Amino acid sequence: EEEEKEKEKEEEEAKEEDSEEEKEDEDMEEAVEEPPTVELTAEEKKMSFRKSATPDLSPYTMSTSFQKFSVPEKEEGFDEIRYEWLKGADKCKEHVKSWIQDRKLTTRIEELVAGEWFSVRWKEWQKLLQSWHGKQNAWKATLQKKAAEAAKAAAAKAAKEAKAKAAAEEAARKAAAGEDAEKKEEDAPMKDEAKEEEEEAEAEEEKVDFDKLDVFGIEDVLNIGGGQPLFSAFNLEDWSMMGLRFEVHLLCHAFRRDVDDPDRVGIHMDHLPFYYNKYFKKAITPKYFGVESVKEMLDLIRDTVVVNPKNQVVETQLPDDLESNGIFIMLTEESRRDRTRRIDMGDETAKLKLMQPGLPGLSVAGSAGLVPGRTANIVGGLRPAMISPLRPAGGQAWGGQQAGMAWRGAQLPGWRPQGMLQAQMAPMRPQWRPWG
Repeated sequence: EEEEKEKEKEEEEAKEEDSEEEKEDEDMEEAVEEPPTVELTAEEKKMSFRKSATPDLSPYTMSTSFQKFSVPEKEEGFDEIRYEWLKGADKCKEHVKSWIQDRKLTTRIEELVAGEWFSVRWKEWQKLLQSWHGKQNAWKATLQKKAAEAAKAAAAKAAKEAKAKAAAEEAARKAAAGEDAEKKEEDAPMKDEAKEEEEEAEAEEEKVDFDKLDVFGIEDVLNIGGGQPLFSAFNLEDWSMMGLRFEVHLLCHAFRRDVDDPDRVGIHMDHLPFYYNKYFKKAITPKYFGVESVKEMLDLIRDTVVVNPKNQVVETQLPDDLESNGIFIMLTEESRRDRTRRIDMGDETAKLKLMQPGLPGLSVAGSAGLVPGRTANIVGGLRPAMISPLRPAGGQAWGGQQAGMAWRGAQLPGWRPQGMLQAQMAPMRPQWRPWG
């Protein structure tokens, strides 16, 4: 009897435990909320494939192989081909063709190589720039020489007038004192005076009203009158912007020639830095031009290139068979004048904020020609002043460079200026000593 009672007791406890567990399960089921109902947007309903965060192919593999994609054909050995999303082979082929065309605009060509057409014109531009810089330097030297000669002539004329005035005063004094002195008249050098007047007349004839000159009506950009070039007022920022104009223009035409694909109508704006680096072997940074994006940088030269709003392709407004590259001087000079007028009217946004290469946060306007740790004075906005140059003991030049200076051209788009250089201190060596 005792055993039976214990069994009954155990059974009752087991039933109570089971009922408690069932009650807990019911409470938990009641506490769990019902899952939300999934609702697809209109765009998601049109999608035939689910987009995955991890692509099936790497970007490089996709960019080098997507042009070979095609719809399968029975001739390739397939027993059966079914079209589940787009009914019919024609619709599928059209879809694949459209997809490839869109990809061509938005996918980079990793293996693209610059052709001969680009290389020839790039070398010609660099040589042309060197000659233009030389012409500007020669013009500025001429102005300095004329200014020095004018100052010398003015000083001589003033001395001559002072001498004549003193002689007249002396003669008047003698006459007032009753002295019987012979009056000696000096024959003025009529020929010299006539020559001076003739030279002044010629100078007036050669002088042109530069500010009122029609930029696009000039026949020779190297001589607008009196040997003055149209780019005589260019400074560092103007040369930089002209280089950017030509480089982007050249890149657009070279790209279309090298890809030789009618479906690739041009360079997508987002890929401009990639192709710029591939062709010119240097990086292009919008921040150097004082802006944050490629679009803002291209807006600075919208007289040469524009961005197509439909496909975001960079398009040049100039043909590839220009008779002369002087058009880039004209565009830059017109832009410089417009910028100057706007600044004079108080428009601070018109100022260019180019940054000095290698010195973040430093504008070209106040820092051109800076050497790390020192400040250089700029003469005419072109040439850095000589700052504590070093020379090896014995007076020999370091590495064949004059005055122990290691010169390197400013790393700006499209040119290696001769006159606009940046001085870099040569490394100190034990056998070296400061010059002077």
